[in-house]
Amino acid sequence: MILVICFSCSCTLFGGVSDEGSISVVVENADGSYDIFEADLGKVENKSEGVKGVLEYLSAADDKLYVNMTDGGYGAYVSAIGNIAESPADGAYVMIYTSVSTDSYEGGPTVNYNGMTLYQAGVGISGMSVADGTVILFRLEVYEY
Repeated sequence: MILVICFSCSCTLFGGVSDEGSISVVVENADGSYDIFEADLGKVENKSEGVKGVLEYLSAADDKLYVNMTDGGYGAYVSAIGNIAESPADGAYVMIYTSVSTDSYEGGPTVNYNGMTLYQAGVGISGMSVADGTVILFRLEVYEY
């Protein structure tokens, strides 16, 4: 039996939405370096939109994270973020990885970020967990057809 006691309504297990803490948005650049943006969840107004709300907050904040995001039939879609942008003609797409395993799909690819396993997102950014300590990584991946 597992007993979990939370003394605050901001407690989040296995993903979800937190009202307190921070979330890290990491952009992996073409040279393998990282640009890291921290969002204070207490200041993110649109947490109900998942990571989309965090990206909207960061793009308007002092950090000035550039995000090109469109809403489509399947939710929000990120085609460019930071210094990376998709190029469908070259087979290059922005892929999203998360530290929240429940936001991934079973058997999906993983990447290592600073000793942490990140899982390829299996849900759209509007449905991704926004919990204290979550790490979201954006990177370009090239697919050959």
